[in-house]
Amino acid sequence: MEPVNRPVQRLIVVALALVLLVPVGALGISQLLNPGGQEEQASENAADPGNPENRPTADPAEQPPRPDLPRPEEPAELTEQSEAGAEATLTYLLGSYDYMMSSGDISVWEDKVDPNCQVCVTFLQNAEQLAAQDGYLTGGAFEVHSTSFAGTGEPPATGTVTAQFTQEASILVDDPSLQANALDEVTGQLIATVAWDGERWRVTDMSIAPPEGAASDAGGAAG
Repeated sequence: MEPVNRPVQRLIVVALALVLLVPVGALGISQLLNPGGQEEQASENAADPGNPENRPTADPAEQPPRPDLPRPEEPAELTEQSEAGAEATLTYLLGSYDYMMSSGDISVWEDKVDPNCQVCVTFLQNAEQLAAQDGYLTGGAFEVHSTSFAGTGEPPATGTVTAQFTQEASILVDDPSLQANALDEVTGQLIATVAWDGERWRVTDMSIAPPEGAASDAGGAAG
């Protein structure tokens, strides 16, 4: 499988992490797969850095309420050096995503991602930035339809986990004083490289395969 190209790798940062460190709003998948359009939008937003999208103001009391979700329990497989353990790690990350983005509690991800994983670190920074802005996500839960693992070694020490997922529609309140962003449901395939650190699996990189026909150099990764 060929690696996905850079515009598609950028997709995961917004489609899943939802809020950029520089607030440029909730960009759709089509915009992210069109880097030229994204740069044009960013140029327009730079004119008003305080409210780059010129969104209407909102009464914080009228925003959708912040969800009060329980912290997901960690399955025992997370600390098993096995195919099941690798797949459980990615499944847990996706399953705990809405909790992390609504609560700001990054501990559910922190010990399951490699600190050198740039995309993973961006996820954590985004969640912290959102919480610092008193923002949150409502909705956006993931359903993992299936997972598969291809690894090296016996027991495996490194490998790749592929997950077919659907993320439900959500509302992103990134600034309670501004109109919230409505985000559509997303269905796709997430590809994560993982490595065993001696105690548990850690994700070392993540990308999303593009929809079929959307990117000819994505190696046909979409399923």
